[in-house]
Amino acid sequence: MLFLLRQYGCCRATVMLLALVSASTIPQRSTAATDMILSEVMQAALIRNQDLEAARSQVNAAMGRLKQAGRWPNTRLDLSNQSNKVLSTGGEFTRSIGFSQNFPIAGRINRSMDVARVDVASALTEVNEAERTLLADVARAYYDIVAIDQQISLREKLITIDKALVRASAARQKMGEVSEIDVNTASLELERLRQQQTVLAGKRAAVLKTLAGLSGFGVEEGLAVNTTLPAIVPPPPVEELRRQALSQRPDLRLLSLAANRARGEQLLAKASAWEDWTVSLGIERDKLVITGLPRQSTDTALLLRLSVPIPILNRNRGAQSAAAADAMTAHYKRSALQMRIENEVTGRHAQVMRLLDALTAYRDRTLPLSRRTAELARQAYRMGQLSIADVVQAQRQEIDLNASYIDTLAMYLQARADLKTATAGWTTLMTHPVDTSTDQTGGR
Repeated sequence: MLFLLRQYGCCRATVMLLALVSASTIPQRSTAATDMILSEVMQAALIRNQDLEAARSQVNAAMGRLKQAGRWPNTRLDLSNQSNKVLSTGGEFTRSIGFSQNFPIAGRINRSMDVARVDVASALTEVNEAERTLLADVARAYYDIVAIDQQISLREKLITIDKALVRASAARQKMGEVSEIDVNTASLELERLRQQQTVLAGKRAAVLKTLAGLSGFGVEEGLAVNTTLPAIVPPPPVEELRRQALSQRPDLRLLSLAANRARGEQLLAKASAWEDWTVSLGIERDKLVITGLPRQSTDTALLLRLSVPIPILNRNRGAQSAAAADAMTAHYKRSALQMRIENEVTGRHAQVMRLLDALTAYRDRTLPLSRRTAELARQAYRMGQLSIADVVQAQRQEIDLNASYIDTLAMYLQARADLKTATAGWTTLMTHPVDTSTDQTGGR
């Protein structure tokens, strides 16, 4: 178990690091006055989220169990008094006082400490996994708001255009060029856009509160986010991402630690088959009364006792077999999870690449053509060459195509966040990132 000592000997320093991180403050940007970018929201979540604090408290609990595992059994005080004063008048007695101590002779305490060290490492890794999951939820909520703001921005632009169209229709009605129906049709289209904008504003408020809850902000606290569209760039090669995921995923590390713990439990069960030896040291005084002989003097003797349990009936074979089975279970689970991670990263990478192709097609061909068509329709209407119904149809086509583009953009942002979650790509923000590539369990 020496590798456990080397691997988890830095646990106390790590717990101190966790305490420092938890006590630190949010970066210099003010959440009330300045919009926060994604990395700042994530940092705030890592500091303020109470679920994470609960996970970090388990590190202290594991450290307490490690401290307790290294403690020896308490020394016992042994007192004894035998006297015949109650039943006769002879005056015989035997009195003794001493101390007894259990000695773990098979390394039970060291094996217990090895298991406890693995528990500390597991608690730290559980914190990493909780952070990875939290950051994934934060990113998804943040990118939801980015997509909603894109939809709102589109409606604002179209509302400006529709206002001009309503004014043009009203001016042509006064000149007798169009009927009131044209003006009403343009006005209804404008009202439809305003209603959509209101619905989107409500959705944004709900998602923003979800993000605030994840980030540890109270109901009355203000959270403003900067929803500037991030750069749309292709991800790194899939082989690189697979290697990164296998080296950084905390859930994979947890299964390696589970295998380590099972092997530690196996050694502990083997050591526990030899129960503690008990050594007693004391003093005994006695006095004998023999009828017909002179009064006897009091005798004093030094007592030394040794109690040795013999492992004949119980050698803890069942516990050793169970621990060995647990180690194999963790090994197989780790292999299965590794395969799932590799497939997950490959699938997420392929999804991001396909969505990039779709976004490029929208940006380079579809959206410019739809904008040009809608603008030509509005120009033709002003010149009396098209009816208002044709303009509304062309404009709705532009709205639908832009909405489809923003939906695709939202899918891309979410897929990119999912890919980063699958590869544990936010390890620089975590309080104690792990590296499973240096794992010594042999699980890989």
